[in-house]
Amino acid sequence: MNQLDSLRALLAVIDLGGFAAAARALDTSPAKVTRLIQDLEKTLNTRLLQRTTRTLSLTEAGDLYAARIRPVIDALDAANDEVSTQGRLPSGVLKVRSSLDFAAAQLIPRVSRLQRLYPKLEVEINTSDRLLESPDLESDLTVLFSRNGLADGDFVARKLGTTSGVMCASPQYLKIHPAPVHPEELVRHECLLPTGKDLPHSFWLTSVDPANPQQFEFRPGPAKFHSNSSEALYHAALQGLGLVGMLSVHAQPYIRSGALVRVLPQWIGERWQVWAGYAGRKHVPRKVQAFLEFLQTEFGDPELDPWLV
Repeated sequence: MNQLDSLRALLAVIDLGGFAAAARALDTSPAKVTRLIQDLEKTLNTRLLQRTTRTLSLTEAGDLYAARIRPVIDALDAANDEVSTQGRLPSGVLKVRSSLDFAAAQLIPRVSRLQRLYPKLEVEINTSDRLLESPDLESDLTVLFSRNGLADGDFVARKLGTTSGVMCASPQYLKIHPAPVHPEELVRHECLLPTGKDLPHSFWLTSVDPANPQQFEFRPGPAKFHSNSSEALYHAALQGLGLVGMLSVHAQPYIRSGALVRVLPQWIGERWQVWAGYAGRKHVPRKVQAFLEFLQTEFGDPELDPWLV
């Protein structure tokens, strides 16, 4: 038995909550993960995991054993990484989890630049159709969004920036419908906002003019186009179907290309914090460190909104 492989398999099952997830993370089969842990239990002559058809939990012995071996494995990984990457560029597959909107607007356009810096680095971006608020432990890094800080958990997060809600429209739409100069004029426009029973019926806009700070509660009227997909609403706006509310981090590339125009530039909507979340261990792989440094260089001061244009 390769006991080191068995130790890694045990920790992966614990961290990811199952044999299938651990197998994916270790790039092997669930059957092999099962066999590695069975061999370890046989060597120790004790049961480490309590398994039923629906639940998986550590035995008392397993809990004690995992607590003792984790710092040893972390220290070994750190030593291996320091020696193997000393004087070398990061390599391997970097697995990133992100909302589709953020990946399309901010990550994918930067992949070629990242790979010019690190030619041996492969990038795998897996997306969700919603903003993520907790990390995916099967990924090296997850892009997270939060309004008021992140929930507690066994992960570390680095702030990338703050994004603000903005209103946009296509030049085509604005040729027919003059842009509003105050939020109270929005009631006369087709406003493309997501639909859903759990979504608010009104939205607050805040003036960024320091000489005239104020807030305005916007209650959108009935529109002729509806969707629960933010991506669908963006494309509807591109086709001139109305004004669309977007986070600046998603709107930035459309505005810079001229495909959309920001309206009410002195007003912003709800603000969200954007984070990079990753496993809460002492040892951070070199490829993750390099990616975090790259994003910080790209986005600048994390306390600002680098995407507000």
